[in-house]
Amino acid sequence: MNRSTTISLTPQSPSVDHNHNSLFLGSCFAVNMAQKFEHYALAQSVNPFGVIFNPVALETLVLRALDEREFTASNLDKREDIWFCYEAHTSLSGLNQDEVLNRLNEALSDLKLALSSAKHLILTLGTARAYRLKQTDRIVANCHKQPSDRFSKEMLSPAQIEASARNLSEAIKKVNPELTIIYTVSPVRHIKDGIVSNGQSKAHLLSGVHAYIATDANAHYFPAYELMMDELRDYRYYSADLIHPNQLAIDHIWERFSQVWLSPQTQELNMTIGKLRAAMNHRSQFPGSKADSDFKRNLQERLSAFKTAHPHIKL
Repeated sequence: MNRSTTISLTPQSPSVDHNHNSLFLGSCFAVNMAQKFEHYALAQSVNPFGVIFNPVALETLVLRALDEREFTASNLDKREDIWFCYEAHTSLSGLNQDEVLNRLNEALSDLKLALSSAKHLILTLGTARAYRLKQTDRIVANCHKQPSDRFSKEMLSPAQIEASARNLSEAIKKVNPELTIIYTVSPVRHIKDGIVSNGQSKAHLLSGVHAYIATDANAHYFPAYELMMDELRDYRYYSADLIHPNQLAIDHIWERFSQVWLSPQTQELNMTIGKLRAAMNHRSQFPGSKADSDFKRNLQERLSAFKTAHPHIKL
C-alpha cells in the first residue's frame, strides 16, 4: 500500500558537480540547501544580503550588484542607535554607520562575483507578500521592526513575479550567459496573515515562476514545495513551530534534489564525503586509547588518499 504520493522527477543537466560554484538566494530554505552543499564540499555561496523572501526584493539586489551601484549613506536609516538598510536583512545592520556601509558594499561585490562565476543559481522564493515603503514607493526586503504605518502591504501578482524573474535573468545573462537558474518555492509556511493568504501567496509564486520558465530554456523548476505538501504530507515533518520543515524533511528534499541535479558520479562521491565527514566528527569515548589512535591513523590515511584523488575538493 502506498502511504504517500511520489512525485515523478527526471534528471536534469547541466548537473551540479564539485568543479563549479553554485549560488543560493532567497528564503531560509535556500540556507538549508546551501548547508547540504557545504556538507558535501560542493562549492557554494548563499545570501550575501541575508535571507530575502520576496522576488522583487531579490531582483532589486541582483540588479544593483550587476550595475555596481554602491550603497551610500542615503541608503541607510536608523532605529534608535542601529543603522540598517531596507534592501538587506537585519544581519547586515549595526551600530556604526561606516561599518554597515562597508558590509553592504562587500556583500554587493560578493554577489556580483558569485553571479558572474556560478554555474547554477538556485532561487528559493518564500512569499508573494510584499511591503512597500511609502516614503520611497519601493518594495523592501525587510521592515526592520519599523512602525507598520510606514508601509503598505500588497500581494505580488503572478504577472509581477514573472516580470521580475525575466528582468533578473536578462541582467544576469549579460555577464554569465551559461548560467543555469533553478527556481524553487519555499516549503516554509508564511502564516502571519493566515493560512488562506499563505496559499494565495504560494499560488502566485508558482504561477509567475512557471510562466517565466516556459520561455527560458536555461531556467528550471525544482518542486521543493510540492515535495513537502505531497510526499511529506504529515506534521511530523515540521519543526515544533509547525512552520519550518524539520531535518528529516530537509534530508528527504535534498535526496530528491540530488537525484535530479547531481550526476550518479557526484552522488557516489558525496557518499564517500559523507562517510569521511562522519568520521571527522567522531568523538572517542576513550581519547588516547589504542582504538582511538588506530581510528585517527586510519582516518588520516583515508583523508590523504581522498585529497590525492580529488585535490580540488576541500574537506
